[in-house]
Amino acid sequence: MEIDDAIVQLGAKLDAWLDGNLATISSMDRVAQINALLAGIEITKELDLLKAQGMAAITALLKRHGADEERAASLIKAFVFAAKLEGTLKDELQDIDGANKLVTLMNEITNALDATGPGRAALAGLLDHPDDKVRASAGAYLLSAGLVPERVLPVLHEIEGKGLGDCADFTAHWAIVHWEREGKFGVKPK
Repeated sequence: MEIDDAIVQLGAKLDAWLDGNLATISSMDRVAQINALLAGIEITKELDLLKAQGMAAITALLKRHGADEERAASLIKAFVFAAKLEGTLKDELQDIDGANKLVTLMNEITNALDATGPGRAALAGLLDHPDDKVRASAGAYLLSAGLVPERVLPVLHEIEGKGLGDCADFTAHWAIVHWEREGKFGVKPK
């Protein structure tokens, strides 16, 4: 099981805990309240541990060195994982601080990609990824560099068109808005 899947499951467990313990928390049964709170604390500890493990794995991939192609492949893996985890933290847990830390890591990943032979253009392969969070993030980073807009914009419009109101939708929407504000219509890829 991947960390982002485990976080989704723990998020569901936390939701179930809340649903099952709201009456207990507002009751006068102090022992039941303490037991419910301790169970909730354990779930949040598990979530924090998984989040920390995920960020550590991304950081390790970011720090891995090697030939340009090996380095780029490692960075692409880190980017995919970061995009999925960032979306999971936002969509499932509303953990904006954790998601923002992942965006910072994704910025570092794309900067590191820019220093490799393939450069940021290596993200173009992710436009076909099955996960909308990954496709939207890759598209946003490609578009911000003016790379392959003719390929990126249809992907972002498709994701935005689903209207799911999730992280992928948000990322796609704001990448398109930024592109339009910059007046880059008809710009040829670099």
